[in-house]
Amino acid sequence: MKGSIRKLRYWWRLLTAFWRKRKKLIIGGAIISFLFFLFSPRLLNYLLPKNTQKIGVVGRFSQEELPTEIQRLISDGLTSIMPDGEATPSLASSWEVKEEGKEYLFTLKDDASWQNGKPVLAKDINYNFNDVTYGVIEEKKIKFQLKEPFVPFPIVVSRPIFMKGLIGTGEYQVKSMSKNGQIVEKMVLIPARDKSKPILVYHFYPTESAARTAFKLGEVQTLKEISNPGELETWQGVKVTSKIKFDRFIAIYFDTQSQHFGNKSLRQALAYAIQKKWEPRAFGSINPNSWAYNADVKPYNYDLENAKTLLKKAAEENGEALQSVELSTIPSLLSLAEEIKNDWQELGIEVKIKIINSLGESFDALLVTQEIPPDPDQYSLWHSTQASNISRFKSPKLDKLLEDGRKTLDKEKRKEIYADFQRFLVEDTPAIFLFHPTLYTVSRD
Repeated sequence: MKGSIRKLRYWWRLLTAFWRKRKKLIIGGAIISFLFFLFSPRLLNYLLPKNTQKIGVVGRFSQEELPTEIQRLISDGLTSIMPDGEATPSLASSWEVKEEGKEYLFTLKDDASWQNGKPVLAKDINYNFNDVTYGVIEEKKIKFQLKEPFVPFPIVVSRPIFMKGLIGTGEYQVKSMSKNGQIVEKMVLIPARDKSKPILVYHFYPTESAARTAFKLGEVQTLKEISNPGELETWQGVKVTSKIKFDRFIAIYFDTQSQHFGNKSLRQALAYAIQKKWEPRAFGSINPNSWAYNADVKPYNYDLENAKTLLKKAAEENGEALQSVELSTIPSLLSLAEEIKNDWQELGIEVKIKIINSLGESFDALLVTQEIPPDPDQYSLWHSTQASNISRFKSPKLDKLLEDGRKTLDKEKRKEIYADFQRFLVEDTPAIFLFHPTLYTVSRD
């Protein structure tokens, strides 16, 4: 026992002496270690080349489903898309349409080359389309044979093409990529030709909250297209820029095959009851910048009295009045759902908000964001045969317009078809179109 006490005293005196002699060094080391842990991401920014940009992107992506913006940095398609939705040459110098839209012949540019220096040849074009036969005509000429006429095909082949290993034709090439299973967590792009361009380091985050935290810690210098910059708007040395996304709309979809919401008068009543204070308003499902956009549609401006009249009419048609609605939405649109709830309750309808994580769940009304295809063809969104028809809307009239629109070669006739499509769609109200969202890019000055 006495021996143990002596040992403890010995070690205590030794440690006490060591502390007195080295305490400044120990405290200083602890402080430096803590600061390094806290600021190491920012310190790494200074160690990287000055022309390196570290960018945060929200979303979970596989290698095959990278954001279109990143894909287009790495490679090109046969065509590219103009702001109005028209196709223009890219890797292809020109194309011909034959057999009333069932055959497409593309001629490749003579100077088109892969990032490994090899020329782009017809045999390299590797789109895997269903119901499309591919054939090499010449070294620089390729033919696509379709079973049915499909006028938007030149838009479809704007999708970037890659060789194995994500070798492309664009201004950037992939240097490295980190994955967690199939999900890409980080990728580094370096200039393929112009070495004066910056190196791009992309970090991918599952949520906006995680992305904002990474920005605060200095892991990234820029956050691309987030819906809510939060307190970062007030940070010194931080720049927040906004952009209206006219290629998307936020809307409320109805399950038109359900007992109540199959009634057009009811859907219109709910549309008139929303105050729609948001800008810019979305009046239909086609991009306002599209050559096919029709501004002459019913606007459904706020009109509570008209809404009450239509609600009464719907009750007479259905044989019973609607008492309540379950409004399903995703977490990021919860505050918007609360505004809509308040408006509908002014109409005398009880509203329950339900948060969902996928579109596979059943719903009465569904508040979501929808991407708009670059071509006015919206067959997949609204045709009664399509599983991607969220509202399950069935209209022989709209089906016929959608079928004719994708087969008609004459642009002016197509424009007339889609003008009618937009007018009838908005009149039938399978969805209430609200507004085009604004997204924010956050960067350090």
